[in-house]
Amino acid sequence: MKFGKTFESHLTIEWRQQYMRYGDLKELIKQGVENAPSPLTSSDYEVQAYYRAFEETFLTECQSELTGVNNFFLEKLLEARRKHGHLKLHLLAYSREPGHTGSDSSLSQRTERSPKKLMTTRQLRYAYAEFYLSLVLIQNYQSLNETGFRKICKKYDKNLRSEAAGKWFVENILDAPFTDGRLLQRMTIEVEDLYTAHLANGDRSLAMEKLRVPPLGQPTPPSMVFRAGIALGMLIMLLVATSISYWKRAPLEDHTPGLMSLFRGPFTWVIFNFYMAANVAGWQQAGVNHVLIFEIDPRSHLQPATFLEIACTFGILWALAMLGFLYNDLIGVSDPFVFPLGLILIMIGLLVVPLPIMNWPARWWTIKLVGRVITAPLHYVGFADFWMGDQLNSLVSCIVDHYYTVRFYAVSWLRYDRVNSCFEPDVMVPITMCLPAWFRFAQCLRRFRDSGSKSVSYLINAGKYSTTFLMVLFSTLRRNTEGNRCPQMDRLNPDQKPTNPETLKSSPAGEYANTFSNPYTWLFLASCVVATVYCYLWDVIRDFGLFRIMRENLVLRLLWAVEFSILYHNLMTPHNMRTICSILEITRRFIWNYVRLENEHLFNCGNFRATRDIHLAALNPRQERMLESMMDESDGVSNRRKSNERIRLKKEYF
Repeated sequence: MKFGKTFESHLTIEWRQQYMRYGDLKELIKQGVENAPSPLTSSDYEVQAYYRAFEETFLTECQSELTGVNNFFLEKLLEARRKHGHLKLHLLAYSREPGHTGSDSSLSQRTERSPKKLMTTRQLRYAYAEFYLSLVLIQNYQSLNETGFRKICKKYDKNLRSEAAGKWFVENILDAPFTDGRLLQRMTIEVEDLYTAHLANGDRSLAMEKLRVPPLGQPTPPSMVFRAGIALGMLIMLLVATSISYWKRAPLEDHTPGLMSLFRGPFTWVIFNFYMAANVAGWQQAGVNHVLIFEIDPRSHLQPATFLEIACTFGILWALAMLGFLYNDLIGVSDPFVFPLGLILIMIGLLVVPLPIMNWPARWWTIKLVGRVITAPLHYVGFADFWMGDQLNSLVSCIVDHYYTVRFYAVSWLRYDRVNSCFEPDVMVPITMCLPAWFRFAQCLRRFRDSGSKSVSYLINAGKYSTTFLMVLFSTLRRNTEGNRCPQMDRLNPDQKPTNPETLKSSPAGEYANTFSNPYTWLFLASCVVATVYCYLWDVIRDFGLFRIMRENLVLRLLWAVEFSILYHNLMTPHNMRTICSILEITRRFIWNYVRLENEHLFNCGNFRATRDIHLAALNPRQERMLESMMDESDGVSNRRKSNERIRLKKEYF
C-alpha cells in the first residue's frame, strides 16, 4: 500500500484538518515537475530561476504545515499533561481509601491535598483507559506527521533532483517540538505503572489488557468474514425455500392474521439488523467515527461482519420457524403455533443469556441502553440514549406485534375459535404505540433540565414527539366511533378488521355514513399533517444540518397519506399494508442514521474530540497550584538536548 493511502487510513479522523497536507504537497510536486520548462526550448537561466522559485514555494508550504502541526501537538500535549496530573490527584485520594492495597511513592508524597469528591474504581478505570487512548492517538499523530514530512521531502528531492528538501528536513523537523516524544512516552509508561499498581492489583498483564488499543486501520478478521458469508448464503437459500413454500402451501385463511402478526415482529428485527450492518459499514467507509459517537469502548466494538452474522442468524431462525409453521402436518406437529413461540424464545435467549457467544459485551451494552431509554427521566441522556429512542420510534409496529404475541400466548393459545380476535386492538394497543414517543419526550425534558443554557430547542423537540400522542388518540377515537365500517386504519397501527362473530357483536355500530363524515377522521388527518411538517422541519434544520434537504425522508414521512388512500379504496389488506409500512419506516430510519451521525461526526471534528469525555471534579486553588507544580516537574527532562532523536531521524531519512 502506498504511503498516501496508509496516511489517510491511519490518521485520527476528528483531527484530519490538523495533519500535514501530504496529498496536497504531493500534488504540488507533481505540478512542479509537469510545469517545468524544457531545457531544449528554454535557457539555463530560465530553468534555474523556475526551480529556485518552485523550491521557495514548496519549502514555504512545508514550513506552514510544520507550524500548524507543532501548534496542535503542543496544545494536545499540554492538555494531556494537565489531565494526567488531575487524574493522579484523584488516584491519590483513591489509594488512601481504607482497604486499598496499592501504593506508589510518587503519590504518597502529596497526601495532604486531594479532591473532595472521590472517584470510584470503575470511574478511575474508565478515565485512565480513555486517557491512555488519547496518549496513543497523540503518538500516532506524531508518528504519521513525522513520516509524512520525511516521505514528502524524499519525494521532492527525487523528482526535482535536489537536496534542498533533505536539508530543510534536518534543520527543521529534527528539532521540531512535535518530534520530541520522550515526555509523551514517559506519561504513557507512568499511566501503565499507575494502573497496574492501583487499579489492577499489581497484575501488569491484566492492566495492559484493559489499556491496550487495537491497531488503527485493523482489517476485519478473515474468519469473521467467512462465518458471515456462510450464514448469508444459508439465509438466501432458506428465504427462497420459504417463498416457494408460502406460494405452494398458503396457510389457512383463519391463520393468516395470526401468522402475519406473529412473524412480522421478528422479521422486522431481522431487517433492522441488516440495516445496522449496512449503517456500520457505511460509517466506516465514510470515515464517521461511530465508536466515539456512541461512546463504545474501541477495544471491543463490533465490525460490520459481526452485525451481518447476527442478522443472518436471526433470519435463519425466522425462516426455519416459518417453514415449520407451513409444513407442521408433514413433520408431525399438530399445533403450528409452537414454531413462532420457539422463535421468540430463542431470539430472546440469544439476546439476554450471558453466554460467550454472539459478542456478549455488545448485547449487554444494548440491554443497558434500552433500559436507559425506558427509564429516561431518571438519569442523564447521552447521544446513544436518544439515538436508541429514535430507533424504537421507527419500530412501533414491531413493538405492537410483540404485544399481540404476548397476549396471544398468554390468553388465547390453543383456543383456535379466538385466534383472530386476539390480534385485534384493545386498550393496551394505543398505550403501547405511545410508549416510544413518551421515552423520547421524557428524554427531551431531562436534557432541558440538565442543560446549563436551558435551551428551548429541547422543548421544541419534546413537542415534536408529543404530536404522536394526538395521532394515536384521534386514530383510536376514529376507529372506535366508525366500528366495522372503517376499512383503513391509522398510519402507525393498521390493525385487521374484526372477523370473529363475538367480536362483531361487541363492536360499536358505525355512527357515520362514511369515514369522511366522521370528525375524528379530519382530526386524525390534521394531526398527521402537523406531525409530518413538524418532524420534517426538525430533521432538515437540526438533525441533518441547516436546511439539508432529504427527498427520501420527506417521501417516506408522507407514507401515511398513501396508506390512508390504499386502505380507503380497499386496494390492499390491512395486514399486508402494515408489513410494507413497517419495512419502509425502518428504511427511512436507516437513511436517517447515515445523515444524523455524519452531522454528529462533523461536530466532533469541529471540536477535535477524538476520545470519550472524562468528567473530573473541579480543583480548588491549592489543588491547582499542586497540579502546576506536578506539571513543572516534568519540564526538566523535556528541555534537554535530543541528540539520540536527531541521530535516529537522520538515519531514517538518509
